[in-house]
Amino acid sequence: MATDETADIVVVGGGMVGLASAIALKDRGLDVVLCDPGEARARTSYGNAGVVSRGSILPMASPAFWGKLPAYLRNADRGLRLNYAHLPQVVAYGAHFMAAARASRWRRAAAALLPLTSAAYPAHERLAARAGTTDRLQRTGWLKAYRTEAAFASAALEREILAQHGVAFEILDTAGVRDLEPALVRPYARAMLLTETGSVREPGRLIEACETLFAGLGGRLLRGSVGRMTPEAGGWAVPHESGTVRARQVVLAAGAASGKIAGTLGYRFAVAAERGYHRHYALHPDSPPLTRPVLDTGAGSILSPMGDHRVRVLSGVELNARDAAPDYTQIEAASQEAAETLRLGGPLDNEPWLGSRPSTPDGLPVIGRAPRHEGLLFAFGHGHIGLSTGPITGEVVADLATGRTPAVPVAPFAPERLLRWPRLF
Repeated sequence: MATDETADIVVVGGGMVGLASAIALKDRGLDVVLCDPGEARARTSYGNAGVVSRGSILPMASPAFWGKLPAYLRNADRGLRLNYAHLPQVVAYGAHFMAAARASRWRRAAAALLPLTSAAYPAHERLAARAGTTDRLQRTGWLKAYRTEAAFASAALEREILAQHGVAFEILDTAGVRDLEPALVRPYARAMLLTETGSVREPGRLIEACETLFAGLGGRLLRGSVGRMTPEAGGWAVPHESGTVRARQVVLAAGAASGKIAGTLGYRFAVAAERGYHRHYALHPDSPPLTRPVLDTGAGSILSPMGDHRVRVLSGVELNARDAAPDYTQIEAASQEAAETLRLGGPLDNEPWLGSRPSTPDGLPVIGRAPRHEGLLFAFGHGHIGLSTGPITGEVVADLATGRTPAVPVAPFAPERLLRWPRLF
């Protein structure tokens, strides 16, 4: 039965960003309704590697892109797979991505992201304490591993930028990697250990705990998809599957669906849904545990411990339509590489998980007030750092909604920066 409700503010999207925003808004005394389809496994937050790193300041659009472009175009690099049938839908995104893949832009993005990522772990600690999930958050550091000295040397600019911004890391040789992570049976020539990094074990459980926290604060959670939002006198009407919610303000935090929803209001963001896969494996009973997430740069995939002697194997990026049939090529390759890196048992899932990251060409999220509609706030496009920076983004959203100055500078994340870009195609 269709029902109409009213609220001070509606948050569209129940991933980490949306939930954290809803909780922070409740803390400010607002009557909050959170609209979410309720498909827990479909949320990008559910399938995340769980990394919460101050060093996550370097977007995908890096200067190294140009050297890898021939391999990308042939689908010969496991870090990226293209569905050519979908490419016409992401031409604008691709053009702006290539424009951003310059050293000067990379440095600028790092400076913009640093205040956000620096505040990420403390915000996670505050949220975990309230949600009762402190046992799932640990400051383990995370490891970026290189199979050859040449691969390590090619990442010199990354290390230079991290050092410039005071991001702490240690360089390990083959013996150092083996001593730090004896579960890794593959020898690595070098590795970078980012020490100011935490990880969330089983991110999906964190999301569940945050939903419980939100409900306990008196927040209202409506299960249903939202495809559009309509401005009206004094606020907004947000239709969903069971009725309509009316409120003075709306926060659009619907992840990879945000671009389509914003499009109904005339906003044409050059954003893309980066699809990614994961699969869980048990470690061999005789294997030491894996104690921190590991990015294997040679495989273009991540190995992340999930507790109970389990490991989550995560693939690289797939550019494809959100609703396209799964293509397990990348996760199968990542799983094969993982079996040569760790002592794995059989898969623990019936089939691999698939989700879509909401990504912008310049690698910066979209956080701020809509330029043409009063009462509309954008909070999406976090790409690979949505889980990591979700809690601090929620606090920023609450500040903006209540007229306060955010603790983190948000000018670099303004929606106008993408809307001002020339439409190249």
